[in-house]
Order: sequence, then C-alpha cells, then structure tokens
Amino acid sequence: MEVIAADLADPAAPARLVADCEARGLRVDTLVNNAGFGVPGRYLAKDWATHQASLQVLLVAVCELSHRFLPAMEAEGRGRILNVASLAGLVPPTGGHTLYGPTKAFVIRFSETLAKEVGPKGVNVTALCPGMTYTEFHDVNGMRATVSKLPKGIWLDAATVAKLGVDAVESGRTRLITGRANRLIAALSKYLPDRLAGALIAAKAKDFRDEG
Repeated sequence: MEVIAADLADPAAPARLVADCEARGLRVDTLVNNAGFGVPGRYLAKDWATHQASLQVLLVAVCELSHRFLPAMEAEGRGRILNVASLAGLVPPTGGHTLYGPTKAFVIRFSETLAKEVGPKGVNVTALCPGMTYTEFHDVNGMRATVSKLPKGIWLDAATVAKLGVDAVESGRTRLITGRANRLIAALSKYLPDRLAGALIAAKAKDFRDEG
C-alpha cells in the first residue's frame, strides 16, 4: 500500500499529488473524492481564509483531481470516480454552515454532468449523498454534542456508507442517497412546496447546525 500525504486546502496539492503518483508508477483507476470539513456558524463569523480553504477542499480539489486523473482512465477505457457529496446538497438551505450545502449541491450536479460525458468512454462517475454518518467529522468541527441529539435511527456507520458508494459507482449509478430516512427527506424536499419543505428542514436544523 502506498500512502501520500497532502493538504488539499493548498491550491498546489492536487497537481503535486498527481505528480507523486506518476513518479511512483501508480495508475489510479478509482478516484474517491472524500476530503472535506465543515465550517459551522454564521458566514461572517469566520474569516475569508477559512472559507477559501473549505472551497478549495470541497469544490476546487474535487474538480481538479477529476480533471487530472481522467485522461488516463479514458485512455484505458475504464475508470471510477466517486465524489462524496451530502444530503445537505439536496435539501432546502438553512442558516449556518453557509457554504457546505451549496458546495455539495455543486458536487452532485458536477458528478451527474461529468458522468454523461465520460460514461461512453468507460468511466463511471457517482455522487454519493450520505446523511448523518459516524465519523470524526463532527468531532473536528465541534458539533458532536449538538448532533448527538438526533435519533440514532438516522445514522449509518462509515463502513456501510463506503460499501454502498463503491457498489453504486461500480454499477454505474450517478447518484446514491444512503439510508431510507435520508431518501425520504430528499423526496419530501423535492416534491413538497419550497416554503413547506424549507420550514420542515429549518425546524430540525437547530439540532445539527450552529447558526450563531
């Protein structure tokens, strides 16, 4: 197993990562864009450098790594790109975590668009949209105590989510929402009137989002 450490908040990291892979003779036929972090609180509560770093990791690096690894996949006639988005990209916006939902919505649409372009070349692209998942994500952004108020039935473990994502990209699905509860939330967000769906989401957002 080869391990290459890189901080994707550094704009130079994606190109350096690809160069390191080439120098080691590594061919990447499956790319999983999973790096990310959340910035809780109001938009103006954090400086621009913090928001810029989040955009670099959640959005720019996803696009750049896909762009840099795709040529070799197309040349081989086979490849897999699994972009980890979020249920947050499919539900109405709420206050707090201002850039997270919009960036995940972009990742979903980007993945679906790219899939149409590269699918005929043998490359599958999938947007994985998990809801609440047991990882260190909420420990790092200081929201563990808040999200622990949510019902245990809506949580999935990371191994389950990862397997669902791999199965989805292998089978050529362009979008996968994990868990029945999350699929129901996404469906309600899509088919209910915007005002009603937004009110329902906002009523629960206080349990897992810091709006202060």
